[in-house]
Amino acid sequence: MALAQDLMSSPVTTIQSTATVGDAADLMLEGGFSCLPVVDEKGELAGMLTHTDFSMHHRFKPLAQNLYSLLGSWGKPEAVEEIYHDIRSRKISDVMSHPVSTVKEETPVTEVVESMLRNHVNRVPVMRAKTVVGIITRHDLLKLISMDT
Repeated sequence: MALAQDLMSSPVTTIQSTATVGDAADLMLEGGFSCLPVVDEKGELAGMLTHTDFSMHHRFKPLAQNLYSLLGSWGKPEAVEEIYHDIRSRKISDVMSHPVSTVKEETPVTEVVESMLRNHVNRVPVMRAKTVVGIITRHDLLKLISMDT
């Protein structure tokens, strides 16, 4: 029986909850990540930031409406830059998802998949006590096909 520790990607790159959305975007682009577990000052899991949080987050929608109207014929480039600067400077703690569904290293993969489906998530952090030691994404589930049981 496969366990979470058999499928998880590790080590995991995390980001502090006090960092900015811009910091996270830079880190995600540089590392090719679609998500970042967010940790507090003690290094404990505080939330999750995914690539969809940048474009679909309800706190950005008022800014997005301004952005779309600014792109019309009357928009000024300076105003667009101001909106992007505002988004970039937001704290991750303002936009991250929380609480986060997690699993333990010894969780059977069947339970991991059930948790992902039940909670409508595409990734789950793997925990050892209060520390993130890995992450399982839908992509990691492909490992099940190549595992020799």
